[in-house]
Amino acid sequence: MIWKRYIPIAIVGFFGSLTLFGWFIENEGIKAFIDDDATQWYDIIASFAIFLGALNLLKLQFLKVLKRQSGWEYSVVAILSFFIVFVIGFFMRGAFVVDIPNTDIQSTYFTQGAAEEAVNHLKDSGITASITPAQWGAHIQTEGGLFKWMFDNIFTPLSATMFALLAFYVASASYRAFRARNFEATLLLLAGIIIMIGRVPIGSLISSWMIMYLLVLVIGILINTYFRSRQLVFGWVALGLIGVTVLGSFMGWPIDQPAVFYLPALQEWIYTVPNLAGARAIMIGIGLGVIVTSLRYIFGLEKSYIGDQ
Repeated sequence: MIWKRYIPIAIVGFFGSLTLFGWFIENEGIKAFIDDDATQWYDIIASFAIFLGALNLLKLQFLKVLKRQSGWEYSVVAILSFFIVFVIGFFMRGAFVVDIPNTDIQSTYFTQGAAEEAVNHLKDSGITASITPAQWGAHIQTEGGLFKWMFDNIFTPLSATMFALLAFYVASASYRAFRARNFEATLLLLAGIIIMIGRVPIGSLISSWMIMYLLVLVIGILINTYFRSRQLVFGWVALGLIGVTVLGSFMGWPIDQPAVFYLPALQEWIYTVPNLAGARAIMIGIGLGVIVTSLRYIFGLEKSYIGDQ
């Protein structure tokens, strides 16, 4: 019980407190621990977590294949892809650089045989070249290498495809969220329309005076909805249209004035003021949540990391 419960809690509480309160203590040793040692420990633990995550992924995919669950064919592809990339990354150098001395000309080949064949062709042409195998570890980032080629030509296009598919889900979610069911949803709908139109080139071609005319008509619709008075609606629309026309004639109809009704300027204000305020509120909430969770770990109230619920 002591080794499985109290010792882990004591370790987490001690180092958690040291890391947390070390930011408020002027001591070189504590500062070095926070900036260097704690960060390296985190990287080591994260590396083991990635390793365990890979094993768990393989376990789930193997079980899905063995039980012939729905979509098990895709699990076969996932397993084969994992082992292929694992073998290529850890056991195949896949990057042999053919370098011509006294020039900046370099070519990278997947295998040593292909590199030697290229060198022989160059020798037949009277050109001397040398083969330099990429260093282990650096071989996965060598331009033209096998692993880098797989990353750029297989993984990156697949990732781009996944993000492209997410756009349709975002559009579907936006359609459901932007329905004008109440006042808050209406504001969200209007802000979304303004930002989407204001950030595309056509938005800069829409005059602020057109927006003012539309605003007069929209307010007229709202007056008709809530007051049901034709005289009031007609008076507002007539006075509004006349007022906008007189003001536009007086100012010379500039496309970006008044700036408050110019879509690019309006969307920039929405993005940098209300949106930024909301984002900061969310970040403050996240920070408070992190503090509370950290304190729960430090004081031993949170025991999920030792298996307790």
